Amino acid sequence: MSRIIAILMILAISGQVAAHGANSYAIIVRNESVMPESADLIVNDTLVLYNTAAWERTAGIDLDGDGSFEHSCTMSARNTTSNEDECQFPFWSNQSWVAGDYVVEVHQNGSFWKEISVELLPDNHSEPAASGPYVLLPAFDPMAENMAMIGEDGSSFSKSEITLPPGGNAYLYSSNAGDFTILSENGDSLCNISGPAGSGCKIWFRADEWGIGEHELRISQPNEGPSQSLTINIQSSGAEDTRAGMVQMISAAGVVLCLLSFALLRSRGSSGKE
Repeated sequence: MSRIIAILMILAISGQVAAHGANSYAIIVRNESVMPESADLIVNDTLVLYNTAAWERTAGIDLDGDGSFEHSCTMSARNTTSNEDECQFPFWSNQSWVAGDYVVEVHQNGSFWKEISVELLPDNHSEPAASGPYVLLPAFDPMAENMAMIGEDGSSFSKSEITLPPGGNAYLYSSNAGDFTILSENGDSLCNISGPAGSGCKIWFRADEWGIGEHELRISQPNEGPSQSLTINIQSSGAEDTRAGMVQMISAAGVVLCLLSFALLRSRGSSGKE
């Protein structure tokens, strides 16, 4: 009976966390590389590293720069029958994590090997119109919904519109080498793309600065004429989040009721035998 009560408590807690909208993001730790090498998270998200190599690795975060990890874990060699080959870093507010930049170091054979840059953004759930989530891209993926490519002519985008939730990110990158500045509808510079083909930038549409509705972005190049606009359509997802939270809570309640019924029947069966 005590085991069932423990399960019920876990379900109740997990239901609350799910309704809050926390997300988990995956980093693949390959034989020779990690993919991706950076992650955009919000407070209360969890970063999960999966080791696909045939040898053990460790990962950790050194918060104060003293050479020792304040947070660390070990990933076994690739294991398809358990989760021993993964590391989890919960960036939860109740564990004193705050918005900022962090580095996750990956070590193998006792030495530093690779690092993963983490940009931890504030959890905007306390703001009326902010719901996230921030989108993690495994790489520059032209098919991603929140990504657009600057065309070869340097004055057009690969799509005309990107739809984002409040507080979302848009990723823009160039198909050719060049120097591009992305301007807001008010003419403010949002980011600069400079370098070889494939260079890009991320634009964070903060919920407290960008309202619900459509916003126009344009490309600016030295000595170039007007360019095609890109519409950023910020849509409120509050109603969807509320419905999703209700569904999760109802599902959790259903499981709890089933377990209680099972416990009651089992208790009656034991009494009958006695």
